[in-house]
Amino acid sequence: MKKITALLLVGAMLLALLCACSSTTEPKADDQTDAAPSTAQDTTDAADDTAQDTATDQVIDLVLWHNRSGTNGEAVNSLIEKFNSTVGSEKGIHVTSVRQDDSIVSTFKTLLYAKDMDNMPDLATLYAGDVEYASTVDCIVPLDDLIANDDSFSADEIVSSLLSTYNYMGTQYSLPFHGDTTVLYYNKTAFAAAGLDPDTPPTTIAEMADCAKKLLIKEGDTVKQYAITLGLQNCYLNNWIADQGDVYYLGNNEAGRSGRMTKVTFDTDGTMLTLLNEWQKVIDTGAVQSIESGDQPKDEFCAGLSAMFIGGQWAMTSIEEAAAETGFELGVARLPKVRESDIGGVCPGGTSMYIINKGDDARVQASWEFMKWWVSAENQAEFCKLTKYIPVNVHAFESEDIQSWLAENPNYRVAFDALNDTDPRIQEQLAPTQQEFQTIFLDTCQSWAMGEISAEDCVRIMAEKCNAALDEYNAANPIN
Repeated sequence: MKKITALLLVGAMLLALLCACSSTTEPKADDQTDAAPSTAQDTTDAADDTAQDTATDQVIDLVLWHNRSGTNGEAVNSLIEKFNSTVGSEKGIHVTSVRQDDSIVSTFKTLLYAKDMDNMPDLATLYAGDVEYASTVDCIVPLDDLIANDDSFSADEIVSSLLSTYNYMGTQYSLPFHGDTTVLYYNKTAFAAAGLDPDTPPTTIAEMADCAKKLLIKEGDTVKQYAITLGLQNCYLNNWIADQGDVYYLGNNEAGRSGRMTKVTFDTDGTMLTLLNEWQKVIDTGAVQSIESGDQPKDEFCAGLSAMFIGGQWAMTSIEEAAAETGFELGVARLPKVRESDIGGVCPGGTSMYIINKGDDARVQASWEFMKWWVSAENQAEFCKLTKYIPVNVHAFESEDIQSWLAENPNYRVAFDALNDTDPRIQEQLAPTQQEFQTIFLDTCQSWAMGEISAEDCVRIMAEKCNAALDEYNAANPIN
């Protein structure tokens, strides 16, 4: 019996040792993108049960959810590997990248409703418009105390308009993961052929109309080249309502950022009517397609079928490649203002990083260490070069290396400078009924552009429908 007991003890010790050793194996870099949440806790429990004290037990394994794919996803993994081998190694932190698709918020909500914190990430990247929702989630960690108690970090290093994007009712809920904004792409070759200065793009909507007259090319009744394809909708209205005058908001409570939006204000402050009257000048040239769907505006611009395109910085690499293939010189400029007297500026976009509290303060602190590292000037400059996204750190473009890169890629500076110069109050609206707003704006503005309704009726109809949508939502979801 003693021999049997001894053999059983030896077997148990060997099994425990094997369990402890197995925890030193990390996912391969190629596997990290689609890896499941870490099971390191299982091996830690086994090691604790056998009183094994290994260095691996001290490593905090974090999971980051993001929705970057392709080369951009590879860039995310590349930087995470850099963190794991440097700061992470020094501080005992290991981050695993888990790519989610664009339904990342839905997946997050599903786990939240199921109270499945074990499969929750430690860090998650959500879109700019999700900050109001994030403010209602108890397990999302507000960053104000972490920032205030950390002398190694200064929020002043973050592009102010991007920082404000993720501040809701005075609380900072996240830091930007990457930046994006709207710019004007234009065909320099077409401008020159039309007798326009290719180095002097339009700076106002009225100037766009002046250019449009010359850029339109027709053969008989067939249009061979439009000036632009653009149907007024939410993404354009966010910018062109906010940057009028000093700063205006599409709805009350600073367009939903200082509190829940309960009504729109674009009908009473005159901003929407001003915009429509200015855009009418472009429509009157006959050089604009007012119906757009999906990637149509970008595709037609890239094919040389239209001479201007208003879109995000994120598309610049593909547009540069298409311009080279089609055979025209690409120009990039700041978004034209509604009127010369307006403040101008652009709404920030992109995603940001949130910390999820899974009941372990050490994991929260480790997540903060990674977040600080990610937004540093050096890493943002590297991420910009890999992805062409806008860096979120104001000092990212100061190194000699990045200056040399910018000299070879000057178009990438336009969006960064525009965003850095923008009043932080200029932001996308946060109506809880954004999907309804998108449909209302697109359909009603299209009817106006086709001459079916007047500008005044267009404004009135949009305001009535938007307010009805807000009333219905707020009745079903009372403000506490």
